[in-house]
Amino acid sequence: MAYQRVEILTGSERRRNYTPAEKVRIVEEAFRPGVIVKDVARRLGIHESLLYRWRRLMKATSPTSGLPAFVAVMVAPEPDRVEPSVLPSTTTSPAIPTAGAVAVVEVMLPDGARVRLEGAVDPALAAAVLGALATSGRAS
Repeated sequence: MAYQRVEILTGSERRRNYTPAEKVRIVEEAFRPGVIVKDVARRLGIHESLLYRWRRLMKATSPTSGLPAFVAVMVAPEPDRVEPSVLPSTTTSPAIPTAGAVAVVEVMLPDGARVRLEGAVDPALAAAVLGALATSGRAS
């Protein structure tokens, strides 16, 4: 007569199913600046490689993942502008300088929309506007 080894597992199942919202929250928490991924994983009782896998999958399925990292830039001459003295006073803005050349940045988004920034624009504001368009799905 041969003996067979039988193992009986008791207790709750170790595998846990996370909702997509929980995964996003955990990945955002784990990859904040200054946070150690291993500490977050240990606190939650999951392996840190799972956090890296979730982050990679989220990047692959994000709306901006299909956008190219580099795009062609075309510098075009500014069309003839009407002198500010000819414009009515309601159209002039204190943010746009009236003397000298005015800087213009125009970005063509993949869906055909254009974002045009004129004058002295704070780079942080421009980055926030383009970032908001990219995360809202407008630029996908």
